Parts: sequence; C-alpha cells; structure tokens
Amino acid sequence: MTPRALIARLWREHVARYSADIAALVPVLALVAATGASYAWIMQQAIDAISREDMNAIALTPVLVIGATLLRALAMFSQAVLSQGLALKVLRDLQGAMFGKLMLSDFARHAREEPGKLVSRFTNDINVVSEGLVRGGQALIRDALTLVGAIGLMLWFDWVLTLLVAAVFALAGPPLQAIAKRARARTEAAQVQLGALSALLTESFGAARTVKTYGLEARETGRARSAFEERRKIAMRLARNRARSEPLLEIIGGLALAGVLFVAGLRVAGGAMSVGDLLGIVTAIGVATPAARSLSNFNTVLNEAVAALTRIFGLIDEPIEVKDKPDAKTLNLSEGWISFENVSFAYGEAPALSDVTFTIAPGETVALVGPSGAGKSTIFNLLARLYDANAGAVCIDKQDVRDVTLSSLRSAMALVAQEAALFNDSIRANIALGRPNATQAEIEEAARNAAADDFIRALPGGYDAMAGDRGANLSGGERQRIALARAFLRNAPILLLDEATSALDAGSEAKVQEALKRLCKGRTVLVIAHRLSTVRDADRILVLDGGKLTESGTHDDLMRAGGLYSGLARLQFSEPGTMGADLS
Repeated sequence: MTPRALIARLWREHVARYSADIAALVPVLALVAATGASYAWIMQQAIDAISREDMNAIALTPVLVIGATLLRALAMFSQAVLSQGLALKVLRDLQGAMFGKLMLSDFARHAREEPGKLVSRFTNDINVVSEGLVRGGQALIRDALTLVGAIGLMLWFDWVLTLLVAAVFALAGPPLQAIAKRARARTEAAQVQLGALSALLTESFGAARTVKTYGLEARETGRARSAFEERRKIAMRLARNRARSEPLLEIIGGLALAGVLFVAGLRVAGGAMSVGDLLGIVTAIGVATPAARSLSNFNTVLNEAVAALTRIFGLIDEPIEVKDKPDAKTLNLSEGWISFENVSFAYGEAPALSDVTFTIAPGETVALVGPSGAGKSTIFNLLARLYDANAGAVCIDKQDVRDVTLSSLRSAMALVAQEAALFNDSIRANIALGRPNATQAEIEEAARNAAADDFIRALPGGYDAMAGDRGANLSGGERQRIALARAFLRNAPILLLDEATSALDAGSEAKVQEALKRLCKGRTVLVIAHRLSTVRDADRILVLDGGKLTESGTHDDLMRAGGLYSGLARLQFSEPGTMGADLS
C-alpha cells in the first residue's frame, strides 16, 4: 500500500468519524496562523507610522501587539488540547482494532510472534503514529496557513523581494525529499528492532527463576546490552537523518536574508519601497521560517508514521484462516461422539499427526499417552479447532468441526491445561470465566469441587482477592485448582484435561480426583496423561509416537501387548519413587 493510500485509509477509517473535533480544531489552528502572520503587518505599520511621526498610530501599536499576543496564546493552548484529544481518540481506536484482530486471529498467529513483539506494536508503533498525527495536523493546517499568510503579506509589501525569497527556498525541496525517504526506511527497521528488544526483555524478566538458579545474570545482561547498543545505533541514524533538515533550512534562510538585505537596500534607496515594507518582509520571513522548518520536519515525521502504519494495518489486514464458514451451523451435540478420521496435520513443515483415526464414545474417558512431540496436544488443538487439519476430518456427533460455528464448538468444551492461565483479576472473576453469568453460589460450588474453597476463603478478601499478574499471588497448586474450578463451572459436555491434578499436593489431589470422577460421569473426556495413576483410571488409552497412533486399549491390554506403553510404564516402576513419573 502506498503512503498516500495508507494516510487516506487512516483518515477514512479512524479520523473522519471525529468531525466535531476536527471542526473545533481547524479554526483554532487558523487563528494561530493568522495571529502569527499579523506580527509582520503590525511591524510594517509601526515603522511607517514612526517614519511619518503619526503619534496616534504609534500609540495604537502596543495595543495591537498585546492583543495579537494574548489571542495567539489562547489559540495555542486550545490547539494543544484539541489536537492531543483528537490524536488520542484515533490511537485508542487503532489499538482497539489491533487488539480485536489479534483476539480473532488464528492460534497459529499468536504462536508465530513473541508477546514482546506484539506489545511493541501497541506502544512503539502507536507512539510514532501519535507524533505524526499531532505534528501533522499542526503542520498541514497551522504552519501551512502561517506560511501562506506570511507570503501573502510579503507579496503585498514587495513582490520582487518575495519572489527572490521563494526562489532561494525552492532549492531546499529535493534534499528534503531525500531526507524523508531515508527516514521511512530507517523507521521501519527501528520498529522491528524495538519489537525484538521488547521480546528479549519480556523473555528475560519472565524467566527470572531460571536466570537466578542457573547464574545467567551476566549472560542476560550481555544480551540486553547488545540489544540496547543496537537500538542506540539505529536511533542515532534516525537522529542524524532528522538533524539534516534544520541546518539545511538555516543555510537557505541565511541566503534568503542576505539577498533580501542587498536587493531591499537598492529598492529603498531608489524609492521603490519603504523602510516599513523592508522590516515587514524581514518580520514575515521570521514568522515563515519556523513554519517552513516544521513543514520540512513533518515530511520526515510523516514518513516515519507511514512506516509504523504499514505495520499496524498489516496486522489488522492479516487473513484469518480458522473462521466460521458462511453457512456454518450451531453444533448439535446430542450424545458426545468424537472421531478423528484419517487426520494429518503439520506445523509449517514439521509433521505433527499422520493419518490418525480413532473414535471416542459418549461418556468415555480416554487418555493420550506418548513421548514429547508425539501429537497429544495437537489432538486437543484440532478438536477445539485452534488449527484446521491438513487432511481428514475431526467430527463431533458426525459433524465436521469445520462446518459448525466456533462459538458453539468451543462452548461445548472445557480445558484445564498444565499451566493454569489466570488473569490479574479477582479469584471470583477468574473462576467465572467458565460461565460469566454464574451466581456466587455456583462459583463457590465449583471451587469446592476443585478443592479450592478452603484456601480461597483463607485469603485476605476471599473470593475478591486478586490473583495477581498470571496468578502471581497464588502457589502453583492453587492456580491449578482455580483453573479446575473454572472447568467445573463451565459444565461442558466435553472435557479436555492436560493432567489437571499434576500440580496438587497429595491431600488436595485425592479430593480433586473424587470430584473429577463425579464431573466426568456422563461426559466425554480426553486426558493428556503424564502419570500412571491417571492412565489406569481411563476407560481406554491411545498411544501416540511420532504423530502416529500406535496402540489402543486398556492399561492391562497394553501391558500384555509389550509395546511402547508397556515400556514407559515399566520404566516408571523400575525406578524408586517414580510411581507418579511422567509417561511422556
């Protein structure tokens, strides 16, 4: 998309809707420009009045200056408030559009880009666009009108000198365009590097325990310093590029002033213009020069904003692969049959499942077992349609999950992952995510089923206590039980459990296991099994290896078969204290 098209789209989709703000801002910017240009007229009138010894006009001059100054000051204050208000509304809308798109985007999109880089789009890119918006409004209206007003007065005072000044300033056009072009390319590189820096910081801070335990402080400090140095180099390149425009205009301004003084001297001496006209033109040049500098810098800032807008609209325009078909229907969940029919899937070029076929009956609890990377989590992802299968079909009650609406499909499932996902909100709110309209009594019942009610009530604030950032105020076992309570509250007919009791102590685990048995009754349950105790309770075990389904049966059947499962199970028993060891 061209810079012109990007700016037109920004105006059409995010700026034009605020017509009342624009209508209030434009006259204020025009007033700032008019009062600025008026200084040249006041100067010309004052000097001519002094030359004529007109005492009435001389007495009026201070009143005009003070009046113009006060009016300009009031207009500048209004301009700052109104322009920032409009820019902040537009930025809010852009951030909302980006966040909304990411919430609807494929799960694969989130897996592809680190959270730090995504955060950078909401902060750094937005800041660049913000500067472009604020300075753009000022430059395109205020400074442009100031320049027009100053030039108009100069033409009125003496057209010959005005054409001379215009010819000199025209020399600055080509080099300013070259500076702006370089700015766009360098800004895009700077925003990419800033996203990488944000990702590095997020990674290092998030792995604080590992950094401390393994003594990686020096390593991480070195990585950060290298990134900071790269950031400094890129920022300096941008600064040097920006710095070129003002000295260039300073030189051009000096040449213009030299030419004006020489030619004006000849014209005043010849009687073609008055001293008042000369000082009026000099004052107009003084008013016009800052406006011209602002316009030249705006060209650079505009190209930097265009680079940021390219990234922002690029994100907003990313296609969504996993979405409802135009004729998608609501999932009709009558019994709860789950079937994978010759399903194959790959993450990019990495195969994850190959021609997998199995059926799970309503009310059956099936455990998925296999080495790391065997495809267990992929089965969960395909069933919830976080990804679409490359081949074959995933069906629920004979309905292909690609033919039903995502909302109806996912509302039929509850997931408890190994790592509990908690938000920085109250305990009550975190549990209620399972069913937002649940009553307090239902939330407490879910917590009791998950063996969480007692510790929640012991917290300062009870159910109103804050979980903290990613559940930082709770222990690992407590976080897992909150997530499990959320699944109880959802009361979905299909349960996806990634060893939901693995983080619990022995006392809590016994309670939760009993509650899980009650919850699973009459429901279809898939469990990614890591511990033998969970596997033995399953109605059936599916053994995956290298993305293929290699074995299926009960614990006793598979032990007698002497395959991969038997080897994993015997390995646990062969090592003291490994009864709860990881089957993967």
